[in-house]
Amino acid sequence: MKSLVPGVVLAVAAAAAAAEVVRLDAQQQSRAGIVVRPVLERSFGDQFRVIGQVVRSPGSTVTVKSVIGGRVESILVAPGDSVVREQVLVELHSHEILAIQGELLRAAARARLADKRLEAGTELLAVEGISRLDVELREQEALAARLEFEMTREELIDHGVPAEKLRRVLESKQPDPHLPLASPIDGVVLELAVQEHEWVQDYAPLLVIGNPDRIELDLQIAPDRATSVAAGDAVEFVPVGRPSATGRASVITQVPQVDPSTRTIRIRARITRGNPSLYPGVFVEGTLIHGSARLAPSVPASALINVGGGDVVFVRRSSDEFELRHVRLGMFNETRYEVLDGVEVGEEVAVEGVFYLKSTLVKGDEGEG
Repeated sequence: MKSLVPGVVLAVAAAAAAAEVVRLDAQQQSRAGIVVRPVLERSFGDQFRVIGQVVRSPGSTVTVKSVIGGRVESILVAPGDSVVREQVLVELHSHEILAIQGELLRAAARARLADKRLEAGTELLAVEGISRLDVELREQEALAARLEFEMTREELIDHGVPAEKLRRVLESKQPDPHLPLASPIDGVVLELAVQEHEWVQDYAPLLVIGNPDRIELDLQIAPDRATSVAAGDAVEFVPVGRPSATGRASVITQVPQVDPSTRTIRIRARITRGNPSLYPGVFVEGTLIHGSARLAPSVPASALINVGGGDVVFVRRSSDEFELRHVRLGMFNETRYEVLDGVEVGEEVAVEGVFYLKSTLVKGDEGEG
């Protein structure tokens, strides 16, 4: 058999290359249901599947309570409102606050009288009109009166009455039964547990304030897997039903006890990259990667199809061209395959309509034959 001349060899090679490209216009792609996704870099190593949900981090919420009972006079915020530290949230009308302020005014009057008696006693001592013992007794009376005043004042401040409000009460000598309750932190109102004109008891929850940025993952794993999990292990996850909203997290710690209802161990993981729509309560599924891991290009399982006994993907070359590309696969993390060779991060591959592309390619080959 004679060998082919160089020109013929080039023509055959060009025909083979052309046979590995499928051309479809936008309308044909839409009818075929073709969807493309970028090749993403993912971590691969010793890994296993995890499920869980987004939760608020410990210490990220504060329940606002009143240490004293009363009637809800006004509510100045609503769920979802952003608030800042020291912003007044609720005002109570409290008879107990009124009574303690009455004690404060009486204590202030006694302190003033005791100071005057001490001042007069000091003057009398100077002219020997009173004994040293009498002056010392007046000093003790003045000290006791000041201590009573300060203790009553501190009690009101501990109950949440602002110092400026107490100053006005002392100047006007008129008690004020209104108790403003302020936010102890910057955050968002998550819950409102009371209504206006409602009577509340001591230490009853009124509102819940939280920091919306402090969220993490609460994951569940089988007990026999727990020993292979360590702080710092990577977690790649997606919200259930939203496979394109990928995120990453890092294991913080595990709770060393089996949950009696699920028979699993809980793992806490700090979210290091996520979607803005990751709200507490969203369920997630993902892969926990233990120990050292390598980053590599990856494609979802739906992008792969077998052609001629090998694994291939269809890479978008232009708006209407898809190139068949042979790939060499590595590990599988139950959603995506590690690609050791064949595609680069950022290239786009078909993840739906792949069988249609293959059938179109096969028909094209048959037609050329």
